[in-house]
Amino acid sequence: MKALKNIFKVIISNIAAILSGVVVGFLLPKIISVSDYGFYKTFTLYFNYLGVLSLGIIDGIVLKYGEKDYEDLDRQHFRSYFAWYSLLQAAITFIIVLVSLFLNEPDYKFIFLLLGVNLFPANATGYFQQISQITQRFKEYSVRKILQSLSNIIFVVLLFFLYKTEATVVTYKIYLIGLFAINLILAVWYIITYRDIIFGKRERLATTFREVTSLAKIGFPLLLANLCSTLLLSLDRQFVNVLFDMEEYATYAFAYSILSLITVATSAISLVIYPMFKRIRMEVLKDNYRNINSVLFVFVFFVMLVYFPLGYFIEWFLPSYSYSISIFRIILPGLAISSSITVVMHNYYKVFGKSAEFFKKSVVALAVSFALNLLAYYIFKTREAISVASIFALFIWYMHSRMGLRKICSNGYKDTIYMLLMGCAFYLSTWIDKYWLGGVLYLCAFILISIAFFGRDWGEIKKLIKR
Repeated sequence: MKALKNIFKVIISNIAAILSGVVVGFLLPKIISVSDYGFYKTFTLYFNYLGVLSLGIIDGIVLKYGEKDYEDLDRQHFRSYFAWYSLLQAAITFIIVLVSLFLNEPDYKFIFLLLGVNLFPANATGYFQQISQITQRFKEYSVRKILQSLSNIIFVVLLFFLYKTEATVVTYKIYLIGLFAINLILAVWYIITYRDIIFGKRERLATTFREVTSLAKIGFPLLLANLCSTLLLSLDRQFVNVLFDMEEYATYAFAYSILSLITVATSAISLVIYPMFKRIRMEVLKDNYRNINSVLFVFVFFVMLVYFPLGYFIEWFLPSYSYSISIFRIILPGLAISSSITVVMHNYYKVFGKSAEFFKKSVVALAVSFALNLLAYYIFKTREAISVASIFALFIWYMHSRMGLRKICSNGYKDTIYMLLMGCAFYLSTWIDKYWLGGVLYLCAFILISIAFFGRDWGEIKKLIKR
């Protein structure tokens, strides 16, 4: 019941995040030029890599303290952890800012300068969000998420009014500076909230050096696995960003911007699932892998119905980005595959102490993904071909990671067959020119296939949810 309450709290915050994503996702490309939107998405592409610069310390804390409540944390040790963490982030910030000053292209100089100054606010926020997650303090996480989302909405709406009144020319630079201010305020708020594990008497830094390096060593395989996951989920955008012009990248990245609105819906589950798994008996987890994965698939494929009204809306509201619909259509079923890997499989690997194995499998998948994307570009030289290659790469990653769980879980392939059938149903339904007709056919296919596959399992799934 506590897990369901935590999921509900995060869902409430994610509703605010979805509203923020809708406002930013559709108003921002309306008020800035297509090339400016491309530079903004270039910033967000590299911003996703900033978490890697935590150097494994956060990941080590997650693995070591995943079963602890907040009251059980050693205050003096955690004060030293954050002191070490802050020193490392300050040093990396200095390096990034210094490098940005030597870049010749003004837009890239600005982007990397903003990445440098955003490093500490972003990673400090990530540090405390992980502590909120492992200690199950989801209320404070949710409140901050809601206020951050509201701040984004207010700022973008303000920029929209400036655009409408022609009081100023709105550029991506103005928005990114505002975004930095919001991130900085959020980080300061977290520091105030967690001041008892930041300020006060702490262990000497020299004394805790070995412990911090031990945390980094424990967390490094998980960090690398997370890096591989990030690269695998963004490699096609990286290819398009490098190999196509900025306006072509902008329309491609916009498709992923729409996709991110849907991924917010799955993050409510991913945030609470690791500490929940840590508190569940291993036998229960082993016996219920397929059921957990099946519930996730049903949820994601139901949410994918949003494609049909979104197609109408984009063609009407943002005709300059109509091309994005064809990319969105290709990549959307990949959400089911990536959610299964990042939400379910990765957490199974972490709980059973096999993060290093997940990392190895992710490296293999990353190499395959790179080869497929490169091959798609040199043969077809189109963005559609690269997006198709990314779907094949995701499926290979899924199968390779799933094989590693065979020794842990008796899983079978019922959920995988369901995922493939629903993916085919989606592609066939979206092949129809009329959105309303495609939506009706997809909904019918979803209901029939879901009942055929999981109708008899509903009682077992309800028992799992109660557990």
